[in-house]
Amino acid sequence: MKKSISVETLHEGDDLVLETIARCLRSNGNHANQIRRFADDLLDAREVNGIQFQPKAGQILVCNFSLGFTPPEMVKVRPVMVVSPKTPHWSGLCMVVPISSREPIPTLGHHFKLPTGLVPGGKYENSWIKGDVIMTVGRGRLDRFKIGFRQYVAPLAPPDVLREVRRCILHSAGMKSLTGHL
Repeated sequence: MKKSISVETLHEGDDLVLETIARCLRSNGNHANQIRRFADDLLDAREVNGIQFQPKAGQILVCNFSLGFTPPEMVKVRPVMVVSPKTPHWSGLCMVVPISSREPIPTLGHHFKLPTGLVPGGKYENSWIKGDVIMTVGRGRLDRFKIGFRQYVAPLAPPDVLREVRRCILHSAGMKSLTGHL
């Protein structure tokens, strides 16, 4: 079904962007499917406003992985733990590890069960670190947990939990000899 639409652009160069997107959609290839998923994600994604502060290592935030990623990459909004330390000159990037509400089967050396109640909200009572999926993301993908009207939290994991999460990362990177857990 052939269809024409008209679009009013506000910025110089947007017409070229729209023509490129239209050409990709007409090709109906992998890029067309990626554009369609991206548009669906724009409509369906939970609001993630982006943080204005440099998070601490061990801080638990929400990350929007839906925009710009494609399966088998992570493509949803989910809780994460920050594992990168605070730096004097922050670039706006953070290393994070996703948190899952599903127990991994089988449980491997790069998985870690978080203490109950560490992640806000009822869905993550049983939560697991996936140390094999470490990512570096920009602050625009990160936000605090909304727990009420104008109420936000970003809990901080205890030092022993952060240490175990970092152990999981080393294990997944083939450096388990550095963890002391052979």
